[in-house]
Amino acid sequence: MDDEVQLKSIREFLQNYNKITDDCFSQCTYTFSHSRLTDDEATCASYCVQKAKFVEQKCMQAFIEHQQSMQIKFMEEASQNQAVVNLGISNTDTKEIVEQKSIESKKD
Repeated sequence: MDDEVQLKSIREFLQNYNKITDDCFSQCTYTFSHSRLTDDEATCASYCVQKAKFVEQKCMQAFIEHQQSMQIKFMEEASQNQAVVNLGISNTDTKEIVEQKSIESKKD
C-alpha cells in the first residue's frame, strides 16, 4: 500500500511539473533562433515558475486548513454520537433532550 501511495505521489508531482513546464514554455518562449533563452525569456520563465509555486502553496494551505476543519467537525460529531450512546438517547431525541439528559446525568 505504501508503494502505491508513493507511486501516486510521484506521478502527481511529475504531472504538475510537466504542466508548469509546458505553461511557462508556452508563455515565455517566443524565439527559436538561438540555442539559449534570451534574457527576457529567462526572466519570464523564472517569474512564471515562482508564480506557479506560490499558487500551488496557497492552494495546498487552503486544502490543509479545510481538511483540519473537517477533521475537527468529524471529531466533534463522533464525540457527540458517543455521548448519545453513553446516555442511552435514541436518534429521534432532539438536541435539547440530549443536553437535558446530559445535565441530569452529571447531577447523579
